[in-house]
Amino acid sequence: MKCAAVMMQYDYGEKSRGFSYEYYNIFMPLMDVAGEYNIMLFDFYDEYKRSGKSVMNKKLLEFVEKAKPDFTIFCLFENELDGSTLNEIRKHTKTIAYFFDDPWRQKYVRHWINYFDYFSTPDYYMHQNYLFEKIENVIYLPFGFNKNIYKKIELDKDIDVSFVGAYNPYRKWIIDLLIKNGINVKVYGRFWDGNSNWITQEEMVNIFNRSKINLNLSNAVFNDSRYLLSAIKSPKAIKQLILNKKTREQVKGRHYEINGCGGFQLSYFVSGLNMVYEIEKEIAVFDNVSNLPELIRFFLKNEILRNQIAQNGYKRSLEEHTAQGYMRKLIDIVSGSNRGDAKE
Repeated sequence: MKCAAVMMQYDYGEKSRGFSYEYYNIFMPLMDVAGEYNIMLFDFYDEYKRSGKSVMNKKLLEFVEKAKPDFTIFCLFENELDGSTLNEIRKHTKTIAYFFDDPWRQKYVRHWINYFDYFSTPDYYMHQNYLFEKIENVIYLPFGFNKNIYKKIELDKDIDVSFVGAYNPYRKWIIDLLIKNGINVKVYGRFWDGNSNWITQEEMVNIFNRSKINLNLSNAVFNDSRYLLSAIKSPKAIKQLILNKKTREQVKGRHYEINGCGGFQLSYFVSGLNMVYEIEKEIAVFDNVSNLPELIRFFLKNEILRNQIAQNGYKRSLEEHTAQGYMRKLIDIVSGSNRGDAKE
């Protein structure tokens, strides 16, 4: 089966930032499943920046007409594509819109789903909501992880607690709270302490494997009254609160990536996480930042329990949550041979 991927090849279209999330976790797994000679990439955003919207849309249609893929998966960004172009493309290929953030981009998603044969959601409850509304061309497709990138490596656990992710005021407030409580936490990511560099995929995988505890901290919803009071004193925090468009949490790619490396994960709780991992047996969670220092100390002392949870999460990840498995599920659905599982 021939397929095409219309997506950014580089992170937010910037080559200096490396390959995009969708390239690592959708395009590359598609190559693993469909075969590298059966998948083609059209970097719509690079063409959009270079040639403008009209020319890019024209070239995209020509690309599909010439390639004649059985299906084409689109990872949209904003409004770079024309609805008329997408309608014309549907005459030549089955189309799928792969959405990352539909729980909080509903106005955007509700507009664009009209132009595709299928669309996906990574969120269990959004999937149920679409079905309740009799929208039946939706595919439940959790993020998963690329099993060829995120791997378990036998490294010394020389990091007590780590967090990998970009700086924002809320995350800094949590990290500062942990430090005040005597927690030795190492932070990796852009804009922490003036650092503008991104860590590499290899570095991130090593950190997940080296850490006794991998923290997963939200950057979406801020409902801790102590943070809101402290934010009044910080121009950065006030700006974040004003500009933040996210209205709810969701299960993210990081949940799968840490577990896919066999790392022990201590995450914020989000609805739907319990549908992909068994809480306290395959992943540990905190529901209140106030309890986080105590939880960290508990798990640092209990190595046997910590390792068991990590191993359970790792096993579940390999069995059910590889990106390769989810891409196989996608192909099965659009080809009419839906086997209904995500194993690969």
